[in-house]
Amino acid sequence: MLADRARDINPEVAVIAGGPHISKPYYDRFDHVIIGEAEDGLNQIFKGNQEHVIHSKRKTDFDVSPYIDNKDFVIHQKKLAKDRGLELGIIFETNRGCPFACAYCDWGSATMSKVRQFDLQRTYDEIEFVCNELKPNFWFHADANFGLTDKDIDVANHLVKTKSQCGYPKTFYYSPSKNTVKRNIELAKILWDGKVIDTFNIGIQHADKDVLMANKRGNITPAQFERVGKELINYGIPANTQMILGMPGDTRDKWFDSLCQIFEWGFHSETKVYWYNLLPNAPAAHPDYMDQWQIETKPIIYNQSRLVTGQDDLIDKAADVIVACKTFDREDWVEMNIETRYLQALHNFGILRNVASYYRFAEGIPFKDFYKDVIDTIRMHDLGQEFDRQYSAYLNKLLTTRSKNNYVPFYWNKQVALLEPEDILVLHLLENKDELFLYLAILYDHDDLLRYQKDILIDINYNPDIGRKISMRYDWIKYFNNMEFGEFNQSPPRLNKRAEYETNQKDIIGPTDFTSSRILWHKTNNTKRKGDLFKRAALGQIDWRGEQRLVLKQWSKIPPASNP
Repeated sequence: MLADRARDINPEVAVIAGGPHISKPYYDRFDHVIIGEAEDGLNQIFKGNQEHVIHSKRKTDFDVSPYIDNKDFVIHQKKLAKDRGLELGIIFETNRGCPFACAYCDWGSATMSKVRQFDLQRTYDEIEFVCNELKPNFWFHADANFGLTDKDIDVANHLVKTKSQCGYPKTFYYSPSKNTVKRNIELAKILWDGKVIDTFNIGIQHADKDVLMANKRGNITPAQFERVGKELINYGIPANTQMILGMPGDTRDKWFDSLCQIFEWGFHSETKVYWYNLLPNAPAAHPDYMDQWQIETKPIIYNQSRLVTGQDDLIDKAADVIVACKTFDREDWVEMNIETRYLQALHNFGILRNVASYYRFAEGIPFKDFYKDVIDTIRMHDLGQEFDRQYSAYLNKLLTTRSKNNYVPFYWNKQVALLEPEDILVLHLLENKDELFLYLAILYDHDDLLRYQKDILIDINYNPDIGRKISMRYDWIKYFNNMEFGEFNQSPPRLNKRAEYETNQKDIIGPTDFTSSRILWHKTNNTKRKGDLFKRAALGQIDWRGEQRLVLKQWSKIPPASNP
């Protein structure tokens, strides 16, 4: 579609394709197809190679810097971005290659290959140029395994030093190395202390060892994730986990248990779930692998954006998504998606996280058992059935749409949803939180705990000018402030006099200024404007929402009244 659009604008344009998504059935749509690294292939074209399919030699000259040796061009791109009102983002490498062979991955067609390191001084020079001259809002660190060697510690320290001097980059994203737990933790602490990151991103993909084995990821042991999770929590670094829905070998029960297992390991902040996009050049796309697992895919174009201002701003992504295989069918795929959204809304967003954590660490009820009962109960009533009906209709339409070029929007209450499904569910539950907690009272008889959880949630009715007060028979605020996640915690004692707290918290508080948001919706009486302001503040940034955004955190204890 992009190639066709480019030719509509300029019929003389040369369209060159490459990367992990290009496959033989589409070669004829392009003037040139580059197989392998782009630098050599493009150089061949510039030197007159007229072949349709060009195989790039894996001998890129890494002494040439795309930034230092192209300063004028790159600075011009910065100016163009500024003139168009766009934030500047950059892609940055310090090495190339990946020694692993995960079935779903095609990292630059360089998986299961030797890692080639760039000269360290070149990297330092590039860091200083990019931060001081380009001042990027977003930095994507494109090493497949940042933390693979001790050199990466040096790179991180230099980046921290440079940012302390100029304030850039504003945000930083990287992929941690596999099986280098100690170094990964050290790297995260360096970047966190240096205010380079506001969360630690970790690609777990799945928590079940057999599923990992089936996807050629069995060399990565689940035990290391638990160690990382506990150490980061103790250090105060929130973690963002990435999971893949639809892996061969998975089942509905394994998937639900896997999502809850990462909570057990200490990863509570945000669970990003991606559909299994079958890349045409990844190991999973090999005919033998597809036959072994009886893989079924569906070409899908879907919205991957949040908090956009209109339908024209939606980010549409085309992918061949695995929707069934030997171990799960299409109906399972739909249910796995629905249950995922409930876990994201209830736990990651914090709607029930404290209640779940109390029953886990004081009563010994595993997260999976707690959330299974809660989600089943919600889905039995109108509150859950309303979401299930509309979201499942969207998913089933994706599965039955015949044309691979058709974009299927998610409709919520007859309007195109400009949010992710879990965001829709969060807003739906908050709007009906009285009903939600009424259902929970059927399952759990701890009224004081449920009332506390309900009262600390930030909803559209919260007004910082008025504030909020809570009164409790148990001091839950003190209890959860002191809770050691992953360890047994005694229940708090029942108080002789009720503990009372108050707050006039004026911001939604994230780990950093970037993940925090002003509370402004109370300043308008316009219903639509109020709703828009609440959504933007409550749901957070497109890439990172922040730790327990929807929970009031700044509480002051009200002294007990003096006895006469």
